[in-house]
Parts: sequence; structure tokens; C-alpha cells
Amino acid sequence: MRRNKKKRTLVITVFCITVSAALCIWLSRQPSFNPGRIYHNDDLLVREQENFHAVNYALEPVDGDSGGRFFTDGFSGSRTVTIMELEERNSVSCTWNIDVKKGLFKIVLIDTQNARIAETICEGSGEGNMVLEGLPAGEYRVKFAADNAAVEGIFHIISD
Repeated sequence: MRRNKKKRTLVITVFCITVSAALCIWLSRQPSFNPGRIYHNDDLLVREQENFHAVNYALEPVDGDSGGRFFTDGFSGSRTVTIMELEERNSVSCTWNIDVKKGLFKIVLIDTQNARIAETICEGSGEGNMVLEGLPAGEYRVKFAADNAAVEGIFHIISD
């Protein structure tokens, strides 16, 4: 009798450990529990609205345009910086100076009507500018995406 009780206790214990491990693995794959996954998955980046975690985060607008100075520590996930409604065949001008101290960081322009990334503006540290011409009319979102990044920089985007 005592032997059956021990066996039943062992089976229940193994079952509970297995279910707990499976639950932990499943949760680690969900963007709400691991927002850094969004950086590596374009479908999630396009689909997710605001899903991020940051130890510190600040964005200071400069000169009334979209963007400005920003810094963050431990940023994971995606954050919409601005939403633009473009007329037919507008152009968009972007400038940036980004210093990624750790982790992964990028800025993307998302075409919400076609549910796709229209352009990766910047990935990692760097300085530059670009003009995107001939974009179809519609709504566009500029997003910061990161996986455990410490970043500071300046970013501006203007639609003409």
C-alpha cells in the first residue's frame, strides 16, 4: 500500500514538472512575455501596436517635426514613434544619428494598408539620411524595435 502511494506521488510530481516546463517554454515564445522577440519577427513587428519594456525611455521632440532626441536602457519590443497619412506619391525624408551601446535596435517604416515593412530606415549604430520617394498613399507608422538595447540618438522624419 505504501509503495503505491509513493508511485502515485512520483507520477503526480513528474506530471506537474512536465506541465510547468511546457508552460514556461510556451510563455517565453509569446511576445507579451518576451517583447524582444518582436525585433526578430517582421510579422510581429508589423502586427503589434505597442508592446515594449524599457528600464528608462525618453523622447524629446525637436523643432515640431516627428522624432527628436531619445535615450533608453533595456528596451525590448516595439514602439510607434509617429503615424503619418501620406497623399499619393509623397516623399519622406529621414535623418538619424544613433548610438547603440548594447543589444539590437532598428527603426522601420511600416505600410499599414499592405501590412508590411516598407523600409528599414536604420539598424544598429550609425548616422545618415534618406529620402523615400513614390510611396503609395496611405497610413504609415515609424517604429523603434529592439532586443534588450541601450540606445541614444536623434531621429527626424518629415513627409513632403
